[in-house]
Amino acid sequence: MAEPRSASPDRVPDDKSGPRAKFTRELPAVRRRALIEATARCLAERGHGATSVREVCARAGVSPGLVRHYFGGIDALIAETYRSIGSHVAETLAVALDSADATPEARLRAFIDASFRPPVLDPDLLSIWLSFWALVRRDEAIRQIHRDVYAAYRRRLEGLIAEAVASHSRRVDTAVAALAFTAMLDGLWLELCLDPSVFTPEDAVRIANGWVDGLLSGNAMGLSRDDPAPRS
Repeated sequence: MAEPRSASPDRVPDDKSGPRAKFTRELPAVRRRALIEATARCLAERGHGATSVREVCARAGVSPGLVRHYFGGIDALIAETYRSIGSHVAETLAVALDSADATPEARLRAFIDASFRPPVLDPDLLSIWLSFWALVRRDEAIRQIHRDVYAAYRRRLEGLIAEAVASHSRRVDTAVAALAFTAMLDGLWLELCLDPSVFTPEDAVRIANGWVDGLLSGNAMGLSRDDPAPRS
């Protein structure tokens, strides 16, 4: 049975709320996606402080009641946006791996290449991440999502490193190598997004591939399992 028109929370009375102002009756999954995408745009352009229910709904072209209806409030919507963007980045990297040659080394280098080209390399994505990172220390939901997103990222990278070094008969502490490589990739990505005039994406790829070259050639920079323990 169709709902009475007056009971629908997703109608917008005029065109003042943006390009989705005529967004009226769509599937719940479509409405949820529109709210998440509008939240991401708001975070990118205006930051967390200006990301309100009214602002997000104006961008999505829906009534404010839908935020509470689907997410319970703006904080939960922002958390779900973090989860969604983390999943999108992971899916983008997975596509790059699926498109690469089947050798472990080629897959690891494809991961590097995809890390420094759109849609992963995107100044707007940096703005969104900065909003999320600012919330990690004071919002438990965001903190848990951050742990989940980065744990999954490191697991994938650790697996790629393990396969690559095994194919070259090297023994490396893959967990520590994944931590080190994550820090380097994040640092290069951050600097590129902040100021692309300093170096190019091609430079970043070359630096990261140089790290892989060293790892696979036996110059593991203290990451080899055969290296002596550090002095106390």
